Amino acid sequence: MTESEIASGLREIWNYLSEPQQKALIDNAIGLNFDKGDYIYHDEEESIYLYCMVSGHAKLEKSGVGGRSQIMRMFQPGDIFGYRSFFANQEHTTEAVAIENVQVACIPMTLIERFCLVNPDLAMYFLRNLAVDLGKSDLRTLDLTQKHIRGRLAGSLVFLIDKYGMEPDGRTLNISLSREDLASLSNMTTSNAIRTLASFSDEGIISVDGRRITVLDASKLKHVNAQG
Repeated sequence: MTESEIASGLREIWNYLSEPQQKALIDNAIGLNFDKGDYIYHDEEESIYLYCMVSGHAKLEKSGVGGRSQIMRMFQPGDIFGYRSFFANQEHTTEAVAIENVQVACIPMTLIERFCLVNPDLAMYFLRNLAVDLGKSDLRTLDLTQKHIRGRLAGSLVFLIDKYGMEPDGRTLNISLSREDLASLSNMTTSNAIRTLASFSDEGIISVDGRRITVLDASKLKHVNAQG
């Protein structure tokens, strides 16, 4: 992994760093490659790294009752993750999994902590990020517990549109998820996700080609999401 690739993965925090701090991060970064399905870190593992997505996509998930997994967040190039548990003085409470082949730059959290103590801008970045994530988690919890199945799946599709955008055609989601991952993101069984996708397709809201989802009627999709 080149220095420019590592810097690209760190772009969320790069401009908050002094030049010596930027150099220290590059010098201490560990570049790792993960294949689809590999664990980037495990639940209850010691939190020692800040993870920076350089390429590919990953998911943050938590196993619940009966071993059923719930996707909590998703990551794309430029996203950073894995630091909350370090600041909370905890082991990881979730697990990060590659949903395709990914490259990740790992930065020792002890180095990040040392920089935060002398760099208020960097410290405020992490504070703001944690606050924003908490707000999003609150809204997501409300959606997943109070919406019906159609509303939950529509909400997940709207989330994916906002997070990853569209392909050049302006209608096809710029990420491909398995039915299992889409169900996990929407807090439903895989069979319910398949049936609801088929229903949306029959209604002309989306079209489905394998894992590729094309939005045919964005306003109707948002309406289903808003209705819950």
